[in-house]
Amino acid sequence: MYSIEISNTAKKFLKKIQEKDAEIILNKIYSIRDNPFSYLKRLKGKKLWRLRVLKYRAILDILISGKKITVLRIGHRKKIYD
Repeated sequence: MYSIEISNTAKKFLKKIQEKDAEIILNKIYSIRDNPFSYLKRLKGKKLWRLRVLKYRAILDILISGKKITVLRIGHRKKIYD
C-alpha cells in the first residue's frame, strides 16, 4: 500500500472549492493507494501522473521504491496543465 502526501499548493486549492467536491477528490486520492496505476495516466514528456476526478485533475508524483504518492497540484481540468 502506498502512502499519500498532499502538497501545500494542493491543500490551498481544496480549501477554495466547495466542501463536497473537496471531499470527493480526497476520497478518490485515498482510494487509489492499493493499486494506483489502474486509475492514473502518464503525462506526456514528464515523469508525472494525472488522476481524473469530476471536472478536476490531480497531478501526482509516484516514488515506486518508497511506496509514496505525492499530490503536487489539483486544479480545474482547463487550467491545470498551464
